[in-house]
Amino acid sequence: MKRNLSVLLALILLLTPAFVLAQRGRGSSGGSGTQQHGTGQSAGSSQSPTRGDQDRARNGAQDQTRDWDMPRDQTTFKQRDRLHAQATTEQRDRYRTCDQSMDQLRTQSRVLARTARRNAMDTEELRRQHLQLQEQVRTLQQNREQMMAGLSKEQQNAIQERNRAMQETHARIQNQLQSMEQELTGPTFNATNFSEQSHATEHEIKTYQKQLRASAKMLNLLND
Repeated sequence: MKRNLSVLLALILLLTPAFVLAQRGRGSSGGSGTQQHGTGQSAGSSQSPTRGDQDRARNGAQDQTRDWDMPRDQTTFKQRDRLHAQATTEQRDRYRTCDQSMDQLRTQSRVLARTARRNAMDTEELRRQHLQLQEQVRTLQQNREQMMAGLSKEQQNAIQERNRAMQETHARIQNQLQSMEQELTGPTFNATNFSEQSHATEHEIKTYQKQLRASAKMLNLLND
């Protein structure tokens, strides 16, 4: 009996360390598996957006679309409508008078340039045509001033920058006419220079006419 108990105790002592090691190995493997599973969930959650994220992204895109569709400057549209409503028949008539005067000025400038090429020695005719051109430019300026005076304060403010540009163009036209007069009254007349100055004057008048038409379009003066 004592011998059997001794053998049993010896077996228990031999098997206990192996059992403890096996339990430890199983626990560590299970913990790592749990950690890997948790890591997989974290990775999955970071890669796949939640439903709330998708809804927020969709709502943000809709808000951007609505902002894009909105007019950027509603005040400009309202001002344009007011300016168009203020246009009168008298204002349109004054604009047409200015536009027709510019057509005549451009034609006169071309005629003057052609006369300088063909009849360079006929300085008297060139002086007559040049004086006529100067008088037409003065008349045009008077007509434009009358047109501006007939506009309302809001209309004048709307084309203030364009009006300033027209004044600068008018000053260049005056400088061209002065250069042509100096050429005519100088000691030696150069017909080629005079002809080129006439063409330059026509170009400035064309620019002047485009600027005036742009202002008239803004004020709704082009329509009858």
